Amino acid sequence: MEQFILRITLTAAATVCLALTATACHGTTSTPAPSHTASRVGTKPSPRHTASPALDKQTALRLIRHYSQVNNQANAHDDARLLDTVENDALFAMSVGGYKQDSGTPAKDREPYKPWSYDAATARLYIPKFLPGTPRWFAAGLTQTGTKNWRLVVFAQQPDRSWQMVLAPDLDAVPLPDIALDADGYATAVAADGSAQPAFDADRLRTGVTDNFATGGKNSAAQFFTPTPASRQQAGVHDKNIHRLGKKGVTVFAAANNVWNNAYGLKTVGGGAVLLFAHTHTQTDTLAPGWQLTAGPDTRAWLGKTPRTAVTDTFVCNDAALIPTPTAKALLLGYGCELTGAEGPPASTRS
Repeated sequence: MEQFILRITLTAAATVCLALTATACHGTTSTPAPSHTASRVGTKPSPRHTASPALDKQTALRLIRHYSQVNNQANAHDDARLLDTVENDALFAMSVGGYKQDSGTPAKDREPYKPWSYDAATARLYIPKFLPGTPRWFAAGLTQTGTKNWRLVVFAQQPDRSWQMVLAPDLDAVPLPDIALDADGYATAVAADGSAQPAFDADRLRTGVTDNFATGGKNSAAQFFTPTPASRQQAGVHDKNIHRLGKKGVTVFAAANNVWNNAYGLKTVGGGAVLLFAHTHTQTDTLAPGWQLTAGPDTRAWLGKTPRTAVTDTFVCNDAALIPTPTAKALLLGYGCELTGAEGPPASTRS
């Protein structure tokens, strides 16, 4: 302890001598002050980073209008390349799946495309603030012009700094959740995964919505969700289809590899959150011996007219869930699904 005090004293004495004349310092210790002491004197503290809005509100509205315009141009001709300039991730995969379905129907048999647009005048913007270097996104509650049902969409900024819509779950006559806004009208982003609270994690909610399809909601869906019209509708898809083949075969729903893992969370009034995410599931129809399946209009583009002994359809879906409080179960507000692929072994041609 005495040696430690002595070293501090000597260093302090040497530092003081730097401020005196050479004569005054003569006869004192000749040990020079450490070089790093001098360099530290002029160092300024690093500036504190502050969060800023993902973008301004007028730019967000322009993006919504631009999306509607380009979306209509692309849809009129099933132009995936053009659509790729305004859509990405799960939503783009769903749209391309729709284009693929169209290709299985001759053009003369298709219904004419009817243009539509989001109503920017009634848009509810939920723009979070982010620290520098954080991926930026915003959400918006939108209705189609002439309709009243809300859709809760997400735009995410891409590496090239362009903005593209990535999720757009329908809320099916459910009102928009009460998103918390600050004094300037900006929302607060919350983590959408990794929470210790079961319903506050998009991965768990994906498991729950998949269970709605797979079992009618008897397992993990019952653990993570309080029933709503949307979750009952998902369970109804299971209930209506698993016995539809009767003695001719069986229908099974299951989780599928989901590559759309980005999820988005917004703080709600009362401390809860809305989570927006995507999931992927399959529906497999397996025929009993002696029976065959022929592709219908939805799957013809993938399977042609070759009879199959089994068919597996893959669906990509967008989901919106409300967690009223951090410890509460989730409420499924709405969802939308699109067929994105179909496959199955051809039936034997032997008699």
